[in-house]
Amino acid sequence: MRNTIFNIIIIIVFFSCNHHNKSNTDYQNNKSANGKDLEKAMIIGKTDNLKAFKYFNIINKSSLSLKLNNYYDEIEIIGDSLTLKIDSITEPQLIDMFSFTDNILYSAKFILKPEDTIIFEIKNKKLLIKGDKADEYNFYSNLKDSTPNYMLNSYKGNIIEYKTRVDSIYNKKVDFFNGYIEKHNIKSQTFINFIESDLKYWHLFELINPRTQKKQDSIYLVDPDGLSPIIQEEYGSKEQLFNTKNYLGDITIDDFKDENHLSLLSFKSVLPALIRNHFETSGHPKYSQQKFLAEKAVIDSNFEGKIKEFAIASLIAIYHDKGFANTKQSSFFFRNEINNFVKKYPSSKYTRDIVDLAEDLDSFELKLSESALNTKLLSKYGDTLTLGEIFSRSNKRIRVLDFWASWCPPCISEIKKAQNFKDKLSIENNVEWIYLSIDNDKDKWLKKSKELGSYLNVRNQYLVINGKNSPLGKSLKVNWIPRYIIFNKQNQIVLNNSPHPSDSIVFKKIINNIK
Repeated sequence: MRNTIFNIIIIIVFFSCNHHNKSNTDYQNNKSANGKDLEKAMIIGKTDNLKAFKYFNIINKSSLSLKLNNYYDEIEIIGDSLTLKIDSITEPQLIDMFSFTDNILYSAKFILKPEDTIIFEIKNKKLLIKGDKADEYNFYSNLKDSTPNYMLNSYKGNIIEYKTRVDSIYNKKVDFFNGYIEKHNIKSQTFINFIESDLKYWHLFELINPRTQKKQDSIYLVDPDGLSPIIQEEYGSKEQLFNTKNYLGDITIDDFKDENHLSLLSFKSVLPALIRNHFETSGHPKYSQQKFLAEKAVIDSNFEGKIKEFAIASLIAIYHDKGFANTKQSSFFFRNEINNFVKKYPSSKYTRDIVDLAEDLDSFELKLSESALNTKLLSKYGDTLTLGEIFSRSNKRIRVLDFWASWCPPCISEIKKAQNFKDKLSIENNVEWIYLSIDNDKDKWLKKSKELGSYLNVRNQYLVINGKNSPLGKSLKVNWIPRYIIFNKQNQIVLNNSPHPSDSIVFKKIINNIK
């Protein structure tokens, strides 16, 4: 999902690069979605590194939204002191607080409750929360420092061996948690229940989404669709069948009906994956209309209330991110599903995100405006031209715009790891890749472009003058990167927000559908 990410590192480097604002209008109402009175919470901090407050972020991982946004109403920074107010809290929320500067990541994850005041200090390259409940607030930081990291645990060719390592990490986290609450004499049942459930759901998440994609520094990303092909490859030619019950444990769909768990990102991350890969068993092709309807039927038959609302919204968002609506038929079908959701849940927090997805469908088979086509681009040789001039070179090519920047690690990672696949599409499907940097600093763009010389198309890499504020950037709403926009041979938009090229199976299917 757009800007939906699973931990501090992923927020910074994986799914998108997006500059944040110092306010969030999503939380200005004095009533919550369930009608409860909104209460206040405060976060107060001091730092010995002033840059840390310049890039300070609060992410609410319990948010009733499909996106992870900065979560506060007011922030005041005076010298080495910070005061932040949240006016919109009704129940415990899982909060990620982080900042990064000079290659240092300061981070803390904690449970924030109504009327809480969090006091923290950044000192000697560490972020530490202080006060009466510091033991509770610092639990996740201690858990991270004291137990193995799932992100370093990759699938190595044997799914049962992978499960054994995942189970071992989970058991070590549970043992640490039990020892922690005993050592610090923590009696809060809210805290205990929250952590127990969070650990359980992350364990299931790791099992259903094997880590197969190496990112950097031995970090591996999950593959949301990786379990099925792994099972097929390992067990397809064996007489012995893969025992899903033994692999995932004795779980049933009834284990996922507690609405209180919607405050857990782990629950919201694992439920859609389990529906798609475990509870729904039709065998329809992934991300097809038949599979969408089959998953929706599972949701309609088994869930009610807030969980059903979330599950359908998540289903729509995931299929959108996989580029489902890339034909007239699928676009028409998908628009109806979005309209049905909006009609049924007009006041849902998810509806705001779903409406944004509908706007992408409006661009299907549209051509760019003249002002967008006439946006000035600078080549690495200092020449100025427009996107319209690039498009006019040929009317026989599918084109993909790749928006990136020198300061965006996921953009650079994607450029590197998808090179062979993109070269193959260029030959087999006559796809032209156009790299458009939104850097503000020309020299930094040129430097990074030179570093990536073996990966980038020398002819088709440009700096967009005025970046995301250019007519092209505004027309396509380039508010996050990496961003990929696919055009057919008539220079009409097929997908305004396509999957990453590294999602090669899905991406290839989209390209093959273009006539």
